[in-house]
Amino acid sequence: MPYRNILVALELNHREKPLLKRAVELAECHQAGLHIIHVEPDLSGVYMGSLSLDLRQLKNKLRLESGHEIMQMLKEEQRHASSVSLPHGDVRQAVQLAVKEKQADLLICGRQLERPFLGHLFSHSTGFLDIDGCDLLVIKLPDRT
Repeated sequence: MPYRNILVALELNHREKPLLKRAVELAECHQAGLHIIHVEPDLSGVYMGSLSLDLRQLKNKLRLESGHEIMQMLKEEQRHASSVSLPHGDVRQAVQLAVKEKQADLLICGRQLERPFLGHLFSHSTGFLDIDGCDLLVIKLPDRT
């Protein structure tokens, strides 16, 4: 059965290019929609101290930078995404919600090679394993360059 909607969870680091490349290839092969999600960290608990920064401005700046970085990665792959989501907060909850909203039937995420595989499974992607109606593809990311 071909995939219809593929969701890619990105952390936005330079080692994720093979992850996006694989997602683009699968989306083209299955003629599926390609949806991208990057979960911004929740900054509400960050102590700003004596810094004269407006937390809303900082959140907006981070969101714009992340969006620009995703668009640059897509441009390099010569691919458009059906949607790009930049929620903030808990990674597991945000990805599970995106899977439901986009009706994703395949979720692609990366795994760092320097972490043991089980160590990775018990970090971010643990919450991804029990998503109903959605397959999970974990791509090995290259070592640090």
